[in-house]
Amino acid sequence: MRKIVIFTGNRADYGLLHPVIQHLTTDPYFQVTLIISGSHLSVDYGQTVDEINCVGLYNIVKIDLADLISSSKVEVLKSYAMLVEKGNEVLAEIMPDALLIAGDRYETFAMAVATFYRNIPIAHIFGGDLSQGGHMDDSVRHAATKLAHIHFTTNQDSYQRVIGLGEEKWRVHNVGSPFVDTVLAGEYASPLEIKENLELNLGKPFILFTQHPVTTEPDDAYRQVKESLEALKKLKIQTIITYPCNDLGSEAIIGAIKEYLNVSHFIVRKSLGQRLYIGCLKLSACVAGNSSSGLMETPIFKVPCVNIGTRQAGRLRSTNVIDAGYNQVDIKKATKKAITDRNFLDQVRRCENPYGEGNTSKKIAAILKQMLSNNKILKKQMTY
Repeated sequence: MRKIVIFTGNRADYGLLHPVIQHLTTDPYFQVTLIISGSHLSVDYGQTVDEINCVGLYNIVKIDLADLISSSKVEVLKSYAMLVEKGNEVLAEIMPDALLIAGDRYETFAMAVATFYRNIPIAHIFGGDLSQGGHMDDSVRHAATKLAHIHFTTNQDSYQRVIGLGEEKWRVHNVGSPFVDTVLAGEYASPLEIKENLELNLGKPFILFTQHPVTTEPDDAYRQVKESLEALKKLKIQTIITYPCNDLGSEAIIGAIKEYLNVSHFIVRKSLGQRLYIGCLKLSACVAGNSSSGLMETPIFKVPCVNIGTRQAGRLRSTNVIDAGYNQVDIKKATKKAITDRNFLDQVRRCENPYGEGNTSKKIAAILKQMLSNNKILKKQMTY
């Protein structure tokens, strides 16, 4: 039996890790402990730990940073430092054979640092992705790649990029996105659940909207999201709005959203939870905002995406995406096209999903069994 620690710091990485957690937990070869921290434990960001507590995983450790969960630079650094310290303490108690992480969050990187200096192998999902939108994710993601010993990329472009970063080929595995597993398993809310939870009129189109701040432009976050909200207000189409992640500038976005609580066709939630979010994504007429979900997950359901601003610039995308700037006229125009333009909708129906065909969790489990038996796993050699 191998002891695997899986870390999740917010709703985004948990949603992507969920099918992998499920698969590894049911495999007798692995003893899984889930470490939960970050905004999962914050009431202000939806307290998404409640969703995780329902999945039936009994080995859960919580590292509570709730008092420090903020979008200020000082609090982010304090959170990072505390997570390195407390993560180290948890690792000392568990003494795992490996850490599994996903993505590019500072919480994830803090856990990777603590693990790296304990000489514990790190497996990283979503390495090599590119999002050159003027925020910190690329730097953190690539830094995590350099600390990791096993790489699970989700597409061929990212696979080649990790190789280009100097990682040995035997460590890099293109397995596709775990999200495809969730879709194929049908683990999302039914139309009836959505209707009951959100009081939507499913006989009419609706938009699913999330806009995060660009972390190098936190002072512009309020102005940027106001343009989006004004456009959506004028469209007068049912719109589900979820809070941003706890990046620099997120409090300004939340403040802007609160100014629109009385708009009759807006439905505002701090977080939908994975099951409800994916169900809404499938049924939506359009996903709008700047979440990576808009680019990475909409092609699976053949749903249009309006990508607003620069946060996802450079990220791999399919032909279902329309880009719009931080201008309410452009956003309104792009969203109307995404919902009503017959030629574009025909293009969306034919779009290809570049993130694999499923069985990602099964592939990750098989590769971990093989790789963790390699006595060279900690002895990285750079190839550049």
